[in-house]
Amino acid sequence: MTTTRTDAALFGLLSSMYLCKPTREALAGWRAVLAKGAPAILEELEEALERINVESPQELEDLLWDYTRLFLGPYRLPCPPWESVYTSPKKLLMQEAYDTVKAMYAQAAVEVGDPNVLADHVGAELSFLAILLERADRDAADEQTSRLRAGQFCDEHLSNWIPRFTADLEGAADSDLYRALARATRTIVLNLGKEHDGVSLAPA
Repeated sequence: MTTTRTDAALFGLLSSMYLCKPTREALAGWRAVLAKGAPAILEELEEALERINVESPQELEDLLWDYTRLFLGPYRLPCPPWESVYTSPKKLLMQEAYDTVKAMYAQAAVEVGDPNVLADHVGAELSFLAILLERADRDAADEQTSRLRAGQFCDEHLSNWIPRFTADLEGAADSDLYRALARATRTIVLNLGKEHDGVSLAPA
């Protein structure tokens, strides 16, 4: 896959949308990232963001409830945002995937900054890809290593659970925003995982 600085920013955007509540400020930030030149692959997500009336307290409240219900609780989550839940036999947190993800982070000298976010959370995993791609763009000496790590991480982790997770998210979401986020995440991860596809997420 041919990657660019834009790719790192887009993985960072997706990460933020899973890790951050959809406040007025967060929505403005996400719109700003996409306004810099969103590729066609994220057109639906951009349109869903633009349709949100940030001046409507009720609309913001409904969106926050959708985020809470999908990713935080307090009720049973329809799409748990942790790899371990999707890949462990008993569907539990902090299983083998959690340990191997933490090990890959350590090899790349990366730590999850928030103690409340588990290493195999979808937002943390997408952030890790953003960091690796940013390093590849910034440091020519590190480019090959970072791109290889990104491809390996996608093949061994994200590709194993993101299709199921995003299918559950798409089916459970009440809002256009989180349905669009599910489809965008699935498409981008599957594109990154393809060997020799030569696809770039950068706008033409």
